[in-house]
Amino acid sequence: MTSKLQTTIKLNFKKAKGGYEKKQFKSAEILPGSVMEDATALQVELEESTQTNDMEEIRPVLRKCYDFIAEVIFEGQFTGQEYLDGMDAREILKMTGQLLASVSVGYDAAYAETKKK
Repeated sequence: MTSKLQTTIKLNFKKAKGGYEKKQFKSAEILPGSVMEDATALQVELEESTQTNDMEEIRPVLRKCYDFIAEVIFEGQFTGQEYLDGMDAREILKMTGQLLASVSVGYDAAYAETKKK
């Protein structure tokens, strides 16, 4: 059974003979409440690191966010690196923010703008 709280994303995987193959993934049907605290802590850490304007500080926090999305929100269906490489560079920060917010502020609040389209 699909929950209205589940999110679906498509990642691009490079084919051996060139080109890309899209694969679709559904987020966890249920996430324990403690996951909200972890997502919020990551968002705070990301916000603090971005204020430094130093990629050496920002990059490791971004990687923690990608790993959290892969391992927790999508229950290990792909890795943080596969998430990073599977997203279009022009969309990854927006999608990462939405996925973290869907856990920390709730699905409806995070995707309200998307639902209007």
